[in-house]
Amino acid sequence: MKPTPQDILNLSLTLSHGRMNGTTELTCTLFNAKGTIETPETRLTKANIAREYKVDGRDLRTVDAVSEGIPHFVIRPSTIFISLFSLRLLVQSDRVLLIRCGSKDTEPHAFLEEIFVTDLQSKLCGNHRSGFPISLPYEIRVFEAALASVTAHLEAEHSLVRREIEHSLKDLQSEDIASTGPRTLLENGKKLVNIEQRARQMRTAVQELLSNDEDLAAMYLTDQQAGRPHAIEDHQEVEYLLEAYYKSHDAIVESAGALLSEVHRTQDAILSILDVRRNQIMVFEAQLEICMLGFAVSTFVAGLYGMNVVNYLEDSPYAFPSLVAGCVMGTLLLARFGMSRLQKFRRMQL
Repeated sequence: MKPTPQDILNLSLTLSHGRMNGTTELTCTLFNAKGTIETPETRLTKANIAREYKVDGRDLRTVDAVSEGIPHFVIRPSTIFISLFSLRLLVQSDRVLLIRCGSKDTEPHAFLEEIFVTDLQSKLCGNHRSGFPISLPYEIRVFEAALASVTAHLEAEHSLVRREIEHSLKDLQSEDIASTGPRTLLENGKKLVNIEQRARQMRTAVQELLSNDEDLAAMYLTDQQAGRPHAIEDHQEVEYLLEAYYKSHDAIVESAGALLSEVHRTQDAILSILDVRRNQIMVFEAQLEICMLGFAVSTFVAGLYGMNVVNYLEDSPYAFPSLVAGCVMGTLLLARFGMSRLQKFRRMQL
């Protein structure tokens, strides 16, 4: 049923009474200094979050965005805002607020929050597997847990898609090119492009933070609140941490880029083979049409002599074999002429 102007008006009036973006409540989970959940689910507005965590409203501009957005970090005197796709955190020296985005299972980062929670509790309980000292401040360990979650998710996606692509490339060498292999390769290629793009965005975000010494030094919130602010050049631990994850994302970008190049070369080869086969089919169709033209001419001549009119050949003993031989010769000559012209067209060059 086509909507009427009155339907549009009524729906517009209903939607206009909805809440504005600034007063939209966000579902959040609060973790304490031990990594346990202090408040499983609380609803806060952006204004309440900005006031409680002492950040500017513009810092939370993308906190409730529907899209994943571009990864970025915002460093403030008492808070670190982390936005990594669907993982959005407000980190302080003794607590972290996880803003739930409600990602669907079909989205690329649907399980990112779950990975972060598991990794956060593991790191805060002392099971630190990255090689960095457990004596790092709380906010740095939370920051590392966020980076580790995104990196692990990207590496897992890249590993699985790479396995599927390599399997598709292997199948294309042994199967008919007209099978489902090219379509599967195209779908996996699109997934790989998405992974490469997200890894590149993460690498850029980490690189921008590495190039800002003031933000690196300001990330030590615990020492700053204890009256021991770090000098601008005093940020070696955070710098080493970021460099490690920068290299991890750079490796994903390079590996995905190399695999994409191979996929593109394979797709180009498939297109070339399909073009050749299409041309072969067109030539075969032209040959059939030429032969059918010869048969049609012969049939036309035979039809003329088959009419119930006097043609003075009925009494000749050589009429039938002569007519058959003439039709066959005419068909062969016409087919030969058509084939020669077709061959000439095939040899034409620009």
